[in-house]
Amino acid sequence: MSPLDLAGLFSWPAAAGVLLAGSFAEGVAMRGSNVNVIVVDAPRGWAPTVDGHPPTPRQAPQHPVVQRPVVLRPMTLADNHIVDLDPTIVSIDVLRPDRLHDLAALASGMAMVADPRTPDLSLPVLDVLEIRLLARLRSGRVLYGADTVDRWRERLALYWLPAFHCATTYLAGVHFHGKAVTAHRDGMPVDAAVLLRLAVEHLLIAALAADGRVLHEVKNLGRTVAASLSTWAPPPRVLAEAATLLGRGLRGEPELLALVDDLAADLLDRLPTARYGPVAAAYLHGQHGQHGRTEGSNHR
Repeated sequence: MSPLDLAGLFSWPAAAGVLLAGSFAEGVAMRGSNVNVIVVDAPRGWAPTVDGHPPTPRQAPQHPVVQRPVVLRPMTLADNHIVDLDPTIVSIDVLRPDRLHDLAALASGMAMVADPRTPDLSLPVLDVLEIRLLARLRSGRVLYGADTVDRWRERLALYWLPAFHCATTYLAGVHFHGKAVTAHRDGMPVDAAVLLRLAVEHLLIAALAADGRVLHEVKNLGRTVAASLSTWAPPPRVLAEAATLLGRGLRGEPELLALVDDLAADLLDRLPTARYGPVAAAYLHGQHGQHGRTEGSNHR
């Protein structure tokens, strides 16, 4: 069954919005990937049910679906239901309305990235799970309740997410590069290597965000870079050289430190050619003017 067919097995609340999210929605799923579904505006206490799905060999006939206990996400953003439809796992996040309203109030601040004069420390600080949720709501494929989904997309200021994530992740990458240089000079090679890899990963995620592909973690980094290379031509060097950079093993040595510095500068020059890059580029140039050098930022 396709992810859309699987999602069609469930009964959804009448006023809710439902999206296919995650790697299947973004076109980067691999064998064994879970099917991720997001539900917004579900009634309090609602839980997913499946109608008409035949039992599988490892499921008792009287229990056609094995549903594990609800797991509350950190920050209580959602109630997560794991439904085992052998051989596929369907992960359903039922978003909690109170937390969604709180997140909307915080995420609205992403629009400040449009003003290059805004200090980076004045931008909202979103954690990994919040970025993940915003990215999935933005890129997810609507299965049910398009009006509800569109209303929340507007409330959550998702228009600004790619530029915001690009700018803040770029600043973090440059920050890590500066720390790698310091670690190398202070005779800490392991720290320098770890920090340099973090710098490269953040620069890659910033480049992908400029292309409209917002990642909250590096798990799908390689597949997402490959997808971006097919649409951004010519790509920035950090994307073009990603496989070489990550495959060779990054050591905090002078030539690699200099290379990553060059890649950061090249990416900044190339951002205006990306779909969501102009706003981020203008913001980053504004920060460069305020700090005297981009490395002065600590937004992470």
